[in-house]
Amino acid sequence: MKNLLGYNVNSPDGKFDGEEFLLRKIDGDLSSKQKKLEEEGALLEKNFSFPLWLSFLKYFLLLAGCILLGGGLDALSDDEALLATMEANGLWWVIGVGAAAILIGLVLAILEWRKGKIGKGSSAFLDFSERTKKLNAQSREALLVPENCALVDVFSIPGNPRAKKPTPIFGSCYLLSEVAVFREGDLLCVADVERVLGIPLEKIKRVARVKKSAAFVGWNKETPPNKPPYKVRSNHYETHFVKPFYAVEIAGSEEFYLLFPPYEWEKIAPLLGDRALNIEEVKKLS
Repeated sequence: MKNLLGYNVNSPDGKFDGEEFLLRKIDGDLSSKQKKLEEEGALLEKNFSFPLWLSFLKYFLLLAGCILLGGGLDALSDDEALLATMEANGLWWVIGVGAAAILIGLVLAILEWRKGKIGKGSSAFLDFSERTKKLNAQSREALLVPENCALVDVFSIPGNPRAKKPTPIFGSCYLLSEVAVFREGDLLCVADVERVLGIPLEKIKRVARVKKSAAFVGWNKETPPNKPPYKVRSNHYETHFVKPFYAVEIAGSEEFYLLFPPYEWEKIAPLLGDRALNIEEVKKLS
């Protein structure tokens, strides 16, 4: 079983695992521009983000501070006699260190948020966003993607080249990608800004509603994930969770799945034809 939109994270060609369904792709000039813009975006994100070690330090301080402060206050509430001996047994020190760790962690969180907000409002970022929109529009026009097609979120997996099977680079997390979906005759088409995959409807074996939580990183909508109509759960590490999620099973040289969150079902269902009428409820994908 492979994710239709899985790919080898270290591969220079960036091909999807489901490349056998390739219908068309952009030419060399547009492809070069897309790769150059992607590199520029990664550099911008790096400049406007906290170093990874500092982000980890923030979470460590907040977690350690909560443990120390919570443990100290709990001990204090359990035994009133400790009030008289706090300096002797170091309880004041535990509570103080815990509070200081939380304070420093909160300061780092505020600085990180402020740096990101300033970055997204900068002229460099706004110019990059505008150029990205224009280039993506050119690419979709070259790929013959209809202007009124639906843009939907799907789950993709960067693969580990040393593993026998494609594995998520973020442990059990998917990456959230935005693609265009539309129909061309009896083909279900899935397009990013570099290629169009065309899946014959006759190759779709089933549509499954997986009654299991899926974790993913990234967010493409303007509305925050926790707001209607999405109501996606998130944690402090910016990992999101949905339950259930959908899987379109596709027969090719191997068994493929197109995976997507539940809030995109109403956009994708009309494109599946009769396949959308018989949804199988499953606990997991085998």
